[in-house]
Amino acid sequence: MITFSAYFTLWMGTLALTWAYHQANLPILFWSSLALGTLWTWGLLQFKKRMPIFGLILITLLAVIALFKNIPFGWSFAAALSGLLSYDLSNFRQRLRFASPTEDTKLLQRVHLIRLGVMTFLGITLSTIAMLWQAELTFEWVVFMVLVAVWGISLLVGWVRKNE
Repeated sequence: MITFSAYFTLWMGTLALTWAYHQANLPILFWSSLALGTLWTWGLLQFKKRMPIFGLILITLLAVIALFKNIPFGWSFAAALSGLLSYDLSNFRQRLRFASPTEDTKLLQRVHLIRLGVMTFLGITLSTIAMLWQAELTFEWVVFMVLVAVWGISLLVGWVRKNE
C-alpha cells in the first residue's frame, strides 16, 4: 500500500505540473516536469537512496517557477504537496525495508498513512478555501480534489477490510 501511494502521489504531482505547463503553452517546462516524474519513478524502482530528496527539490523548484509564470496557484500547490507526500512515503518505504521482524509493520503503515491523510486533508482544505476566497476555483482543481478524495477513501476501505 505504501509503494502504490508513493507512486500515485508522485504522478499526481507530476501530472498537475504537466497539465499546468501544457495549458500555459510552455513546452520546455512541460517536458521537464514529465521527465522529472519518469526519472523519479525510475529511481524509486531501483531503490536509489537519494532519489526522493532530489525529486522533491526539483518538483518544488518547478512549482515555484510555475508561480512566476502566472500559472494558477492550485496546480503549483498540488505539485508541491504531492511531491512532499511522495518523498515522505518513499523514505518511509525505505525505512520499512530494514524494520526488524518483531515490529508490527502493518500498524506502522496504518498510523503513518492516517497521519499523512490528515495533513493532506488539512492542506487541501486550506488551499481550497484560499482559492475560493480569491475566486480561482477551477473545474480542474475540483477534479484533482475528487481524485485525492478517491485515494483517501480507498485507503480507508483498505484499512477497514484489514481490520475485519
